[in-house]
Amino acid sequence: MDQQNPVMNDRAPSDQPRPRRRTRFAAIAGLAALLLGGVFASARMFAADRPSLYVFLYTDAKSTVFERTLQTKLPEISVTVFGRFRDFEEALTARPPDAVLALDPLLQSRNLKPALHGVSNGDKTQHYVLLSAGAPLAGPLNGRTIGVVDLLGRQETQAFVGKLVKTPDVRIKLVTKLEDLLSLLQFSAADAILVPSSMVNPFTERSRLALYVRELPDAVVGRAAVAVLSPEPREAITHAIQRLDSETDRMMDLDGWRE
Repeated sequence: MDQQNPVMNDRAPSDQPRPRRRTRFAAIAGLAALLLGGVFASARMFAADRPSLYVFLYTDAKSTVFERTLQTKLPEISVTVFGRFRDFEEALTARPPDAVLALDPLLQSRNLKPALHGVSNGDKTQHYVLLSAGAPLAGPLNGRTIGVVDLLGRQETQAFVGKLVKTPDVRIKLVTKLEDLLSLLQFSAADAILVPSSMVNPFTERSRLALYVRELPDAVVGRAAVAVLSPEPREAITHAIQRLDSETDRMMDLDGWRE
């Protein structure tokens, strides 16, 4: 009897097709993609269902931290915090929100009537001062360079500063963050910086520079305020903001809100 040799398969064991495993893997991958797609779709739908709030307000906190805090405290509202005026202005024009939270001068410049005013000790305004380094800033301010956070765009911020210091031809040096103002003094890029009086102590504590305050008569600016652009969610937005906790209000240099 002829001995038959077994038929050999030149395919290595690891190369053998595994249809069941591949099918199972494909099914799992498909299910995961479906679930993830559902989650993202639900998140988009949830965000779309909530009224939108644009925030452009300089605080000691980073804009990402500020946004995260506000979003946590205002879950019923879709919050977007902008760190630069240009980004805020572009978004406001391209995709108007239901409400805006910003300093009162910015709302006024855009003809947005505040529905809520932030207050501190019952006052909805705050005084601004000049801070200089090394020596008091004396004499006329004509031709002096004043550092300031970009609140309204270059031209309008120039007018804003000129009005507060009562010197139209003062020069300005714009920055995008509060903490950058101290750098202007450190590197002698400005003769002084314009800040709310509430920032004098924090700046003095964090800087090794000898800082001097120059008071500005009548330099009073409205605090943070809220304008509601869409009438339907007005009540929901104003009530939610009025319920903010004291810690969140303090981030905006406030202790409450009033209509």
